[in-house]
Amino acid sequence: DVYAKLKFEAGVHRVQRVPSTETQGRIHTSAATVAVLPEAEDVEVELNMNDIRKDYFCSSGPGGQSVNTTYSAVRLTHIPTGIVAQCQDQKSKLKNFDKALGVLRSR
Repeated sequence: DVYAKLKFEAGVHRVQRVPSTETQGRIHTSAATVAVLPEAEDVEVELNMNDIRKDYFCSSGPGGQSVNTTYSAVRLTHIPTGIVAQCQDQKSKLKNFDKALGVLRSR
């Protein structure tokens, strides 16, 4: 089990190297953050589309064109559990719907 052996290696590590462009052999030191996480298993989730309420609204925030003018932002609510997922990243309502549905499935 790889996770059992590497889970204690998480944290900040110091990295030392001598670049190939360094003519005098000086050591460059930098820091790297390491996160060790177990791999999540894929679980197939069945969502009945009749149990999902779809709300469309105007995107908000900075962005210029098509912000606060088109109803492209999507909020999905799973009615039996009350879990909510929303997306307003894309200009397309369909792309936002697909992304919000993926977020809802993962929750």
